[in-house]
Amino acid sequence: MSLFSLLSVGTRGMAAAQLGMDISSQNISNSDVEGYSRKRLNMAADYRPDGTYGQMGFGVNVIDITRMRNAFVDQQIRQQNQQVGYYTQVNDAYTTIQNVFTEPSDTGLQNYMDQFFDSWQNLANNPADLSARTMVKTNGEILTDTFHNLASQLSAYKQSRNDEITQRVNKVNELSKEIFNLNKEIASVEISKQNANDSRDKRDKDLKDLSKLIDIDTQENDLGQITVTTGGSIIVSPAYQQDIETTTSTYTASDGSTVTDIGMRFKDSKLPYAPQNGEIKGLFDTRDVVLPEYQRKLDDLAKALAEKVNAVHQSGYSLNGVSGLQFFDPAVTGASDIKLSASVISDVQNIAAATGGETLVSPATPLTLTYGVPGALGQRNIYAGSVTVQAGNATLVENTDYQVDYHTGAIQLLHAGYNGTPLMVNFKYTSGNSQGEGDNANAIAIAKLREDLTMDNDTLGNPTTNFNGFYAAFIGKLGLDSNEATSNLDSRNHLVSQYEAQQDSVAGVSLDDEMSEIIKFQHIYQASARLITTTGEMLDTLLKM
Repeated sequence: MSLFSLLSVGTRGMAAAQLGMDISSQNISNSDVEGYSRKRLNMAADYRPDGTYGQMGFGVNVIDITRMRNAFVDQQIRQQNQQVGYYTQVNDAYTTIQNVFTEPSDTGLQNYMDQFFDSWQNLANNPADLSARTMVKTNGEILTDTFHNLASQLSAYKQSRNDEITQRVNKVNELSKEIFNLNKEIASVEISKQNANDSRDKRDKDLKDLSKLIDIDTQENDLGQITVTTGGSIIVSPAYQQDIETTTSTYTASDGSTVTDIGMRFKDSKLPYAPQNGEIKGLFDTRDVVLPEYQRKLDDLAKALAEKVNAVHQSGYSLNGVSGLQFFDPAVTGASDIKLSASVISDVQNIAAATGGETLVSPATPLTLTYGVPGALGQRNIYAGSVTVQAGNATLVENTDYQVDYHTGAIQLLHAGYNGTPLMVNFKYTSGNSQGEGDNANAIAIAKLREDLTMDNDTLGNPTTNFNGFYAAFIGKLGLDSNEATSNLDSRNHLVSQYEAQQDSVAGVSLDDEMSEIIKFQHIYQASARLITTTGEMLDTLLKM
C-alpha cells in the first residue's frame, strides 16, 4: 500500500467517524420525540486486490444508515390501538352518563321521586290543606323538570357524538393524505437502494394514530410503499388516496323532536362505511346503542310513573268532588315531555286525594236534549273529558256544542242547533262517592305506589319491581357497564404499553449508549487524523531525500 493510500484510509476513517458522531447526536436530540427510531451506522472493511498479497485493506466503507425498529411489534401495537380507541369512547360515554344521573345525591332523580311520594303521604295526613296540595303539585313539577333535564342532557350528549364523528373523519382523511405523500417520499429515496428512515418513522406514527381511529390493514410493496384498507376498500395505495365523507339522515323521535344522525361512506365509490373498531366505532356504538338504552329506561320510568299515578288519581275525587281527573298529562311519551295535567296546574283542588272507586264505562246512551234545559247522563262522577256525543255521523265539540257537569252528571246544549236531534253519548265514570274533605284514601293509594310492584313484567305479564327498584337496577347496571368498559380499556392500554416497551428496547434511544458511541467515534476520528499526520511526515521525509 502506498503512502497516498494511507492518506485515503485516514480520510475515510475521519469521514466515517464524523458521520457516526452526527448520527449519535441526532439520536440524542430526538430521544424524546414520539415515533423516532434510533439510527445506526453500518460499516464494513474496504479492500483492494493486490498481486502480491491478495486482498489489501483500504480503510472503512460506510454501507448505509438504518433505523432500528421491529415491524411485527408495530403491527401488534396498531391492532391493540384499535381496541384502545374503541374502549376510550365507550368508557367516556359511561362516565358522562354517570355524571348526568349523579346518583346517589340530593340532586338525583331518586331523591326527587322520594320527595314526590312523601308529599302524597303528607297530603294523606292533611287532605283538605291547600298548602299540602300545593306541595304535591310543586314536587310533581320538580320531578318532571328533573326528567326533562336528564332527557335533555342525554339527548345533547348523543347529538355531540355526531360532531365527534365528523372531527375524527376529518382526521382520518388528513392522516391518509400524509401517508400517501410519505409513500411517494419513501419510494423516491428507496428506489436508489437507500433508506428513507425519517419518512418511515413519520409514516409509522401516522399509521399508529390512524389505527386508533378506525380498523386498518396494511401491505408493503418492494419500494417500501404501503396500501391501507378498511372496510374492504382502499383509502391509501402507492398511486391513490380516497377520502371518507359523512352523510346525514333525519328522523322524528317519539316526542316529536327532529333528530339528525351522521353516517359515513367512501367518497369515490359512495359505498357505505361502518368501521369495526377504533374511536369512530366507539362513537357510533355509544350514540346508537349505549345512550339509547339508558334513554329508553328513563322513558320507561317516566311513562310508567305517569300511567300508574294517573290510573289511581282519575278514579279518586278532587276537593270539589269531581273524579276522572289526570295528575300527569296522559299524552306523555317519555322523560322529555312528562308534565302535570292542565287541571292540576290550574287548580290544586283538582288533586284527587279522596276515596277512589272502580272505573266503569257506560254503554252508549241515547239522549234527546233541548237548548237551555239540562239533561241527565244517568251517572255521577263522570271522568273529566271522557264524554263524547254523536249526532248521526257528526261528532259534537265539548264547550262549543255542549257542556258537562262531571260531578252531577248533567249535560246541556250550548246552542239550539241540535234541539230534538237524537244523540248518542259515551263516557266513563267512577263508582262510589267522595267522603268529603277529610277523605284521604286516594292520597294513601298513590303514596303506596312507591312500594307497589308496577314495572318489569315477567313472562306472565306480572310486574316484578317498583319504581325505586327499577331505577336502582338501572343505576346499578350503569355502574357495572362502566366498570366493564374501564377494565377493558385498562387491559388494552396495558397490552399497548407492553408492546411499546418491547419496541422501545429496539428503537428507543439510550443516552448512555449514544454517549459511548460519540466517545468511540471521537477516538476513531483522532486516530485517523493522527494517521494522516504521520503519513504526511513520512511523505515529507521521502520528498527531502
